[in-house]
Amino acid sequence: MAPVNYEAIWTDVWGDMQRYGPVHRHHRRIFSDMISRVPREQIHTVADMGCGEGSNLLYLQQEFPNAKLFGFDVSLNAIKRAKQMLNAEFAVMDIESDCPDQSFDFVISSDVIEHIVNDTTALRNIYNITNKYALIATVQGRMRSFEKAIGHIRSYDYGEFPEKMRSVGFKIEQVVEWGFPFFSPIYRNMFDLVAVENASHGNYGMTKRLLCQVLYGLFSLNRHDRGDVIFVLASK
Repeated sequence: MAPVNYEAIWTDVWGDMQRYGPVHRHHRRIFSDMISRVPREQIHTVADMGCGEGSNLLYLQQEFPNAKLFGFDVSLNAIKRAKQMLNAEFAVMDIESDCPDQSFDFVISSDVIEHIVNDTTALRNIYNITNKYALIATVQGRMRSFEKAIGHIRSYDYGEFPEKMRSVGFKIEQVVEWGFPFFSPIYRNMFDLVAVENASHGNYGMTKRLLCQVLYGLFSLNRHDRGDVIFVLASK
């Protein structure tokens, strides 16, 4: 398979999904629950590794209003969009091959590690730049065809990812598995239909936003102890 052009994807494919999409919104809802375990007074610097167009950083700004924010992504187009969304320090960077020259009290990485060939190296780099806490979200279970088209290298086996984080030195504080049944397998399977996957692209008008709101409500019924999205909160 040819390498994925993330500059093209951030220009022509990914648009408002990160802001309005039901899965991404539930990611941030679950992040809030997990971040409640983190002592706010200890967090002065926050980094998003794979920040995309900045939706998660904007959310983190609300969670840590007194912290300095940093965003890193492989895509210059994504960084340009993020700069329009909020005030933070940004840089183009591939966490698999490089890492910032400073460390951060809280590091988040969502929907990134499954795109990286050498995930162990990337996790070790994240560990090295983490002062206190890291929160990483990725996917597990059977990988679908549409995911390969947007650059997924893997979908972890159940139970594999927390052990991989432990292997680089992290201490696991909390694990949440989310998505059954409406995200996984139903929604995840539907995205293998080209028409459904294409409908998620680009900017969202009122109709798409209303549909996202309906799906967000439906996805609220998903279980938090079973599913194909895994969230791991870890400490140094």
